[in-house]
Amino acid sequence: MVGLVIRVGDAIDALWRGVGLDLDGYAAREPVRARRLGVWLLAAGQTIGYASLYYVFAALLLTWDTSLDWGKERLTLAFMVAILTGAAVSPFAGRLIDRGRGRWLLGGGAALGALALATLGTVESYAAFLMVWVVIGVAQGTSLYEPCFAFVTRTTATEAARNITRITLVAGFASTLAYPTGAFLGELLGWRGATWTFAAALGLVGAPLLFAGATLIECCPHASRTAEAVAQDRAAFRTARRRPEFWLLFAAFPLIGLTEGLVLTHIIPILVDAGLSLSDAVFAAALFGPMQVVGRLAMMRLAGRVSELAMTALSFTGIVVAVLLLMQVEDVPAAAYAFAVLFGASYGLVSILKPVVAASVLGRSAFGAIAGVLAVPFLVSLAVAPQVGSSLWRLGGYDLALQGGVLTACLALTALAALAIIVRGRRTP
Repeated sequence: MVGLVIRVGDAIDALWRGVGLDLDGYAAREPVRARRLGVWLLAAGQTIGYASLYYVFAALLLTWDTSLDWGKERLTLAFMVAILTGAAVSPFAGRLIDRGRGRWLLGGGAALGALALATLGTVESYAAFLMVWVVIGVAQGTSLYEPCFAFVTRTTATEAARNITRITLVAGFASTLAYPTGAFLGELLGWRGATWTFAAALGLVGAPLLFAGATLIECCPHASRTAEAVAQDRAAFRTARRRPEFWLLFAAFPLIGLTEGLVLTHIIPILVDAGLSLSDAVFAAALFGPMQVVGRLAMMRLAGRVSELAMTALSFTGIVVAVLLLMQVEDVPAAAYAFAVLFGASYGLVSILKPVVAASVLGRSAFGAIAGVLAVPFLVSLAVAPQVGSSLWRLGGYDLALQGGVLTACLALTALAALAIIVRGRRTP
């Protein structure tokens, strides 16, 4: 399936060349301007990609539930399978990024997703619906944040954190684009017409933007490298896996991902259960988006003055404190807003810092392969977190679920502290 993504990417490459746009030539002549433009093109492409491949599910879930006789449980199962599929293809995507195939991967993955969405609009059975979401999962794992950030980290080195922040500042509006658009199109055209519209936007706009942005950032990459270069990357990957830092990162981010996923998917019922009205609960949850932007802007201001590992520790600590505040909402309703502010700002940094910290600790050799493997447990944790939260809720209510969230976040912070001790020890003569 990943090979199909590359072939689709080849078709996009031929399309750009067919219309006479010499992206490689411009990038060679104006490397600084090309890289800056490339980052913004990736940002726009990620916005359309996330709206079409990720948030489209939530945007159309109510329409699917009322139009199709399958039930929410089976519908959400398809989405979980997509995320798990994306996790499964991440290591393969990382290796292709190391081989200079980033432009084909990002553009081809988005184009494959557009084809899958177009097919989704024609399905009649649940089995077909489920299989299409498997293909969408491949598209997610080859074109969204994980491969994009691995590509940017590998190609822009010390500017990676700033460039990733710029991408997320724009792509953070994907949900703002997807939800009202999905609701409007679902009413106007039905769920099939809405799905085809998202497919057209992704195929005609999103995929070309991702391909062009990656091309401008990594001018003229070699489609295949020498056997010696491949062997060096494999050796670097094996060396990284033997280091304790690798396994601490392997554990820390998935653990914090469990807490994030649990809170994000259950936040409205958690707040309502604590005594807030539905409107107040929705307002508190709506603060997440703006506060993510605030957190990311603060990170840009601190870049160069505070280490990536220290910022990660601050974000993990912020999530722990935020969940503790959430547990006080029943007694102090105003704590809901303090929680939303702190959680949103902290949560907004995790996706940025994950690849940056990995590169600073483990190096950039074979970084695509390293990032691809590290993405697997993180994506799996996000996929299973809603079910974990539901299971804990059935056993002991949302108090038990939040206690579980605090526990996993504290374990993540402990792993990060151990990582900091090892890193400091290695740097000390």
